[in-house]
Amino acid sequence: MAKDLIIGAFTNYDEFQVLKPWVQSINDSGFEGDKVLIAINTTEEMCQDITNEGFNVISVTDTEQKLRIHMLRFSHVYDFLKKHADDYRFVITTDVRDVIFQRDPSKFMENYFHKDLKLIAQSEAIRIKDESWNRDNIIKNFGKFFYDDVKDKEVLNVGIIAGLAHSVKDLCFFLFQMSLNRPDWVADQAAYNMICNFSPFKDVIEVLRLEDAWALNAHVTSKPDQMEEFGPYLLEERPRMIDGVIYNSDDEPFVIVHQYDRVPEWMDYFSKKYNLTFNNKTNFGSSPKYFTYKTT
Repeated sequence: MAKDLIIGAFTNYDEFQVLKPWVQSINDSGFEGDKVLIAINTTEEMCQDITNEGFNVISVTDTEQKLRIHMLRFSHVYDFLKKHADDYRFVITTDVRDVIFQRDPSKFMENYFHKDLKLIAQSEAIRIKDESWNRDNIIKNFGKFFYDDVKDKEVLNVGIIAGLAHSVKDLCFFLFQMSLNRPDWVADQAAYNMICNFSPFKDVIEVLRLEDAWALNAHVTSKPDQMEEFGPYLLEERPRMIDGVIYNSDDEPFVIVHQYDRVPEWMDYFSKKYNLTFNNKTNFGSSPKYFTYKTT
């Protein structure tokens, strides 16, 4: 029986603690497949720290740095799967800085996949037209004409991609190509929402919601200073943390939690859980402003 794979990519991080929640939560989840990290422009020490956790590290040097990791990662994941897709059943590829695993993704996918399904996506529990960043990002990158075709669809988050190995490979190809040479430097999310809503992908992908307990993208549902803004447009009830576990409204724990750093209470909990300490020289690469680690 083919194995499963979790694969991610990062660039310019030089402290293992930036990746520690992602790495250790995967190990704690019970996942038994292969674990691969594509490490771009990092140190030998960083690669060794990751290897010590049972991950296969693919070290890459990119001297030109013409593409941000948002888009570049898809090229590297595609390249890996082009060589190894036949070895795998399910592939999960996620962001690495702000993602944790609460349960074994293989178990969920085993119970969920049926013969006609090739990919799963996760809704952000809001429609594209009702979330200003995604709305404006799609209009900027693809134009109002094509935005009108998808504006009533639910926002899908590109930070978590999962499915059959060959389908994930092909999706990464399209994401990389459709993200290139766009007007905005963050084009991957817009490209993902366009791809998933047109054939052939829309015919083989299933959009999961919070009620399915697969994945949570916390920015829209749970970021404190935007709860009032998004509240009237939410399509599902907000998730909540109980005793360090993040649940949906049916009290099912999510398999994957993305953007946990948008919620100070959650960020504080996971910082303590994973014993994260940083100094003023910590390099977060392209980490966004939401990062709230305290200097100690």
